[in-house]
Amino acid sequence: MRITSLQLKNVRCFSDYQVAISAPYVLIAGANGSGKTSLFEALHYACYLRSFRTHVPRELVRFDQSHFFIKLTVEHEGSEHEVQVGFSHRKKLVKIDQQSVESYKQLVQYYRIITLTQDDLMLIKDGPDERRLFMDQAVLLEQPEKAKELKKLKLVVQNRNAILQRTERQIDDSYLVWTKQLFDLSMVLESVRRTLLADIQQHFAVLAQHYGAHFPVIELSYRAKSSVYGQSFDVWFEKHRAYAMQEYALGRSLFGAHLDDLEIRFQGQPAKHFASRGQQKLILVLLKLAQLEQLKRVQGPAILLIDDFMNDFDEPTARRLLQLIRHLACQTFFTSPQEVGFFEKLLSSHDCQRIQIETDRPLSGEASSIVTDEQVVAGAL
Repeated sequence: MRITSLQLKNVRCFSDYQVAISAPYVLIAGANGSGKTSLFEALHYACYLRSFRTHVPRELVRFDQSHFFIKLTVEHEGSEHEVQVGFSHRKKLVKIDQQSVESYKQLVQYYRIITLTQDDLMLIKDGPDERRLFMDQAVLLEQPEKAKELKKLKLVVQNRNAILQRTERQIDDSYLVWTKQLFDLSMVLESVRRTLLADIQQHFAVLAQHYGAHFPVIELSYRAKSSVYGQSFDVWFEKHRAYAMQEYALGRSLFGAHLDDLEIRFQGQPAKHFASRGQQKLILVLLKLAQLEQLKRVQGPAILLIDDFMNDFDEPTARRLLQLIRHLACQTFFTSPQEVGFFEKLLSSHDCQRIQIETDRPLSGEASSIVTDEQVVAGAL
């Protein structure tokens, strides 16, 4: 799976930008603020239909415009496919080969991205929300049909919390109905998350064989607020019954997959507290590489984006990581500041395309490729 061309229209700082891509390794170079991360954001958005920077698609639109448009040509299994994503007036349109996409499952059959940015440090440093998002996005890449359960989970939690905030506080039929629904959904999602983490853990062992003796010990542990895993509802509820009045007092659920967490341990200790910033970055690179190995096994090849990470490592570490990336045999995009560093020199010895983003040149494109507002809003996903 390889991207062979990219067009951005009205995405962040890009008015109309086009580039042809011809190599397995691509280095996006440019000064700070030139748009390197915004280019990655567009590539990421075209896969997940959400940004890694914001939950509001409108924020990706160039400041003086009302819509944005992303078009990719992706080579997959010997054929080229065109992926288009448009946004205007709170509506999205996604097309593959000019045909509207009705579900996320169709999209990931043609285009899969794993992204690593500086913001991913929140996976280690911040609260459980970021880690749940990581797990769920990884699950959706492998099992896009699980989007139904994730969407329903949000609705069930909202309805159950509404029950818990009412005046009468008792275990009645409505409490039991919403508790059973939350139990069933949490059982499914906890199971797939645990399986995913176990699979990624196994790929750490594979990576360790290629990385060498310096590979750090990294462990992933699922942490459920109140685990339902492997239990029947009746047995579990007898234990949970004691928490019912506490839930009513707080006005919110005290169990469920929406509360669970992932613990990342480094050399036997919680990475959040015991790993240095450099070690945390190393953990994140290895975590994404292990996820990519797992995704390749389940769905097939994917594309890797690494934004401003590799220049943060010393040269021996960067060399070992580049060897791992080469072993994965996936198209990989890197970003780099304007100055030429040792990592860029390392890449120059491989089949690498360098794309320079200039901040002082007009961004222009062919008129035939410009998309109007009417085309963008022709349908919605």
